[in-house]
Order: sequence, then structure tokens, then C-alpha cells
Amino acid sequence: MGRRKKKKDKENWNGNGRRRRSKISMDTKRSIIAVLLIALAILSVFSLFGGAGAFGTYLNKILALAFGAGRFLLPLLLAIVGFMYFRRGTESYYVFVTAGFILFFASVLGIIHIFHPLLKMLEIAKSGQGGGFLGTAAAYPVLHLFGFWAGLVVLLAIALASLLLALNVPFRALVKPVEWIKEKEDEAEDERGEEGREEPKITIEEKPSAAARISEMLKRRPEKIVPEKGMPVSERQRMIAGWKLPPLNLLERTTGTAKAGDIEANAKIIQKTLKNFGIDVEIGEISVGPSVTQYCFKPAAGVKLSKITTLNNDLSLALAQHPIRIEAPIPQKSLIGIEVPNKVPTLVRLRDILESTDFSERKSNLTVALGQDVAGNYILSDVSTMPHLMIAGATGTGKSICINTIITSLLYQNSPDDLKFILIDPKRVELTAFNGIPHLLTPTVVDNGKVANALKWVIGQMEERYKMLQDSGSRNIFSYNEKIKGGRKKEIVDEETGEITDKEEKRLPFIVIIIDELADIMASHAKEVEAAIVRIAQMARAVGIHLIVSTQRPSVEVLTGLIKANITTRIAFQVATQIDSRTILDMAGSEKLLGNGDMLYLSARSPKPKRIQGVFVSESEVRRVVKSIRSQLKEEVEYDEGVTAPQKLSFGAKGLAFFGGGGEGEDELYEEAEETIMRAGKASASLLQRRLRVGYARAARLLDILEANGVIGPADGSKPREVLIESGRRDIGQSEVGYEDEPKDQKTRERWQM
Repeated sequence: MGRRKKKKDKENWNGNGRRRRSKISMDTKRSIIAVLLIALAILSVFSLFGGAGAFGTYLNKILALAFGAGRFLLPLLLAIVGFMYFRRGTESYYVFVTAGFILFFASVLGIIHIFHPLLKMLEIAKSGQGGGFLGTAAAYPVLHLFGFWAGLVVLLAIALASLLLALNVPFRALVKPVEWIKEKEDEAEDERGEEGREEPKITIEEKPSAAARISEMLKRRPEKIVPEKGMPVSERQRMIAGWKLPPLNLLERTTGTAKAGDIEANAKIIQKTLKNFGIDVEIGEISVGPSVTQYCFKPAAGVKLSKITTLNNDLSLALAQHPIRIEAPIPQKSLIGIEVPNKVPTLVRLRDILESTDFSERKSNLTVALGQDVAGNYILSDVSTMPHLMIAGATGTGKSICINTIITSLLYQNSPDDLKFILIDPKRVELTAFNGIPHLLTPTVVDNGKVANALKWVIGQMEERYKMLQDSGSRNIFSYNEKIKGGRKKEIVDEETGEITDKEEKRLPFIVIIIDELADIMASHAKEVEAAIVRIAQMARAVGIHLIVSTQRPSVEVLTGLIKANITTRIAFQVATQIDSRTILDMAGSEKLLGNGDMLYLSARSPKPKRIQGVFVSESEVRRVVKSIRSQLKEEVEYDEGVTAPQKLSFGAKGLAFFGGGGEGEDELYEEAEETIMRAGKASASLLQRRLRVGYARAARLLDILEANGVIGPADGSKPREVLIESGRRDIGQSEVGYEDEPKDQKTRERWQM
């Protein structure tokens, strides 16, 4: 106890032997002054009307002698000054406020007193009339030097100037206060970068002081571009081949506004923090987005970017913001970008993008709205050029909303004849809301056992479409549909009569397969689903079939190497670790996102991912759009039950697909090769080369087919392959792999496929 007491005594005494005094903050002092001024104003009012007792009587006499008739104006001025002291500002601000109102009050008293004769001014002040003694002090020298009219002009000028000084407003604010207030509100919105597509993005070329550069940058901003409300939609958008597209009033506009905080202060803090670590930078651009503000800097010559990227935590500490993302360098710019979260983010609504000029000038009806970048520009992407998309991120970061946005964007552009969906939702709650619309080929697939069947059906459609393209001499679905539009007909020969008739062909609709949770499906049917996804991703683009997969578990067991190699367009939402980010994007970054739709978008056309605030579509908006589409139907939609029915399609160990369960017809020497390896009891390429007298390429191909059909096992280094079936039991190797297989055969097959 004694040690603690001595230590406490030492803290309370300074080095000169004097007791330290606790400091009172400036905010506390200003608040005390404001309270006293307002209290004095109230007491002055009571004293004027005899409601403050003896004290009020004496106070009224003093005010009458000092200010005369001006004492009735004093309470109002005291109250105004008191309330202005409650506002936060610099010390000079309060000096100007106090001095301005004192000078204004004195000049007003002088104006009141200048109307009395010069020789009687003192007598009138003693009687408590006119402007009192203070009015005499102000009016007497002015009247003596300038005379009445010139002196009156001088006092009026002083009163007006002091009022402008105290209120810190221009002259037009007093003449046209309504217009000035409106201008101030517009300027405030511009400075905060609250609304509009194009936010501040200004390059500073000159280098005066840091404060001057930032102020100049915030003043020289582009004019905001706001989509016109109720912008008319073109006829092509409203009606497509007799199909009425959903109206835009079913969607909501953006109502909130983003607040980036003190942009000038943040830029100075970043510059000072970097300078503390020996890094000199020059302010380049500041871009305010819906969720983050990007501060761009140009590093001095000789500064390594790696030194800047390692200061992420130091900048977070200095700005008191987390997480902060550093982009070094920004693509196509010699700048580094430091992205700081906004104080108040804003939602990006789908309706704003659909009404924008960017969307109306699109070149494809497969355009989807992704969101806004850090500069406030709308980001659109064409599904046909993706051509497949992978979405991954932690739970609750915006994956399902992103999928709803993609589906809704496409529904606003396509009729059921132009676009079809296959929706796969093992969670049963995300995509089932779209059931009942004619754009679906089958109701939302929620049973994992039917997912592989649906994907096999898609592969069958893909093969059939390729044959149609081959017969018509078309390279892709676009040229095929153009030929159908031009009146192309297919000649059909009647087998009995030999007559040739022309049959009109229909346009091929685009097919978009959306899988909302890939991890759950891969856990139960990994081999079949992975093989189907790879096959679709490799070949389906040209025939108008596109795949979108989503998962909340970005592990290598779910996003395998084959899937990632064939799906290059990816969206990463916030994840927990850098390892998850590298699994999705092959680079770090998504672990520093904010969540709530904040994403990194990586496409084959860009070497680095682009940060985007994703579009938000609510459940009520989705329900309204679905209801509007279903209201056009005269009867219930009849879906194709064959989509999820068992398909005659099997997948081998390497993902090769064969129709009809056989595969022997792939090579005329297949049966001879099978008999050869059965007699030898082993399988190798050199064995087939010697016995069948073929080259290595054909022998290796035969081994692949034998392995796919379950006749031989996988390669084991330089050792010959194991023969899995005995002679006379070839039917086992030729059986299909499906859900209807017996457990024993399925286990046998999985044993060598592992």
C-alpha cells in the first residue's frame, strides 16, 4: 500500500515541486461558455419584463444605460453566439464569431444613436434611451468626422461587414437565402461524393502544398451523371417476339448515399504515415465508390512497391479503419491505390443499372449487371464471353444475391424462347423462388441424385447441337440462329415414298446452368459431377450453353484443378484466409474485402482482379419479377421431365464420356486389344504395340478406353497396368456407371477410379 501511495503522489507532482493541474479540454470550455451565454440571454429577457426580481431590476438599469433601446436586441445575439459555440471549429472561428457580433451590435447601437443631435447624445444615453453609452461611443466620432449621411453609410457598411464575418457567409446568402442554401446542399453532396455514377477522379499535375492539392482536387470534379428517373425503355427491351418483359418499376432505386468521411484528412494521414517509413508519395487521384474510397498516390523514383504493400496494418492503425487493401500498381496507371472503407456505404440497386446508358447501349442480351467499381462506374459483363463463371466466398457475403442478380438481369432481356435455365439448389431455399416461370427447363433441382442426370442431359444436348451446327455449316449458335432467321429449312426424305419435304427449324435458345452450392454436390457425387462440369466447360460455349457454379467452401476438393482450368472467369467474395483467396483467384486479396457484396472480379481479359460492390436484389423484388412473368401465362408451364431422368451416359476415370454404355466402337482394334491384355494378364502400351503392330499414340488411346470401361486399372509408374476383369466377364467392364448400378459393381469401379 505504501508503494502505491508514493507512486500516486509522484504522478500528482511535477519536477518543480508543484502539484499538477488536470487540463480541461477545449470542447468542455466552449460548452461552458455557450451555456453561460444562453443563460445570460434568458436572464436578460426576464429582466426586461420584470420577471427576475431585484436582480432583474438592477440588470435592466445597467443594460438601459449601456445599450439603451438596443438592450431588446441583446438576448437574441447572446443566444445566437451561444449556440454557435456548440458547433465544433477552429480557435480562429470562435474569435471571428465573437468579434463579428460585438462589432455588429456596436454599429447597430451607433445607427440608433446617430439620429439624435450631437450635443444631446450624452444626455439621451444617461436617460437610457437611444443606443446608450455604447451607441454614443460609436455614433459621436462618426457623426463628428463624416456628418449625418456619410456617417450613416459608414455605420451601415460596418454592420453588414461584421454580420458577414460573424456568420461566415457571402453577401448573396443574405439577399437570396433560399437559393444559397440549395447551392450549399449541392456542394456538400459533391464534396462527399454521395450520389451519381461518376465520382471524383481528378489527376493533380502541379505540386504546391498538400492541402492545396487536395482542396483543388475536390473542387475540380466532374459533373455527376445520374440516371434519369423514368427513362423510357426501347421497344426492343419492352417486347421481344410477343413476350412482354418485366417493367422496371418492380425494382427499387438507390436511396442511401455513401459517406467517405474526411477525404482531405485521410489523404494527409496516408501521406504522413508513408513518409514516416521513408516513402515519399505524391497525391494522384481520389475515387469515391459505394463501399470504399480509393486514394491513389505516385511514389517517388526508386521506391520499391513491396515496401508499400507491407504497410497494410500500419495504415489501418493510422486511419483507424480495417480492413485496408493496397493495389500496387493500379492496372494501366503508374499509381498505387489504397482502398479505405467508407464511413457509411451505400447499396447498388439493379434498377439504376438497367436505366443507365451503359446498359441501354449493350451489344448482347446476355449482359448481366455486376455492380459498381471504386470509381462509381457501372460494371457489366456478357455471359457469352465469360463463357462460364465461378463464384466463391464465405457464408453470408453475397453469393446467392449475386446469383439472383444475374438471373434477374437476364430475365429483363430475354423471352422464354431465347433463354432457358437449369437451376440447381441443394439448399432448397435460394433458387426455388423462380419455380413456375417458363424460362426454366425443369423445376429447380434440389435432389443431389438428379444433379448428375441433369448435367448428363446437358452434355447430350451439347452433342446434338454440335451435329446441328455441322449440318448447317455454322461455327457457333449466333451464326446458326441468323441462318434460321433468314429462312433456312431442313430437307427431310420420307423413307417409304422417297419424297423430300422442307421442315422449318427453330432457333436454339441459350441455356444457362446455375449451381448454387457445388460443395454439397461434390461431397456425394464428386466423380460424375466433376467430369460433367469439365466437359461442359470445355465445349459448350460455341453451342450457347453456359455454366455458373457457386460454393461457400473454396477448397481444392471442391474447386479442383480441372474445374479451375476450364472456368477462368471468377468472382471472389470475402473469405476467411489468404489460402481460400488463392484457391479461388490464384492470388491473395479477397480476405481483405468487407463482405455485404464486396467482391473481386477476375476475367480472362484482365490480369488483375477488379474490386466491385455487387448489386443488391431483395427477395421482395425477385418475387415481384417472378409474379409479373407468371401473370403472362395462360396455363401452367409444362416442364421436360427427361432433363432429370437417368441418362445413358457414363464417365470413366479420366472424365471421358461415352453414350450407350459401350465405347468399343471408338477403335476397331478394341476387342482384339482387350483379348490380348486378358491373355497376358497385364496391360501396357509396349505390349499392344508389339502384339497389334500399332504406334504408341494408338496403343495409348486403346489403354485409355480400356481404363474408362473398367477393364484395366490406372497407370502405376513404369509398372504394367492391372487387369481388373477376368476373361469371359467383359460385360462388367462395359456396364454403365449410374445411380441404378448395384452396390457391389459401384464399389468395384470406385476402387480403381480412386
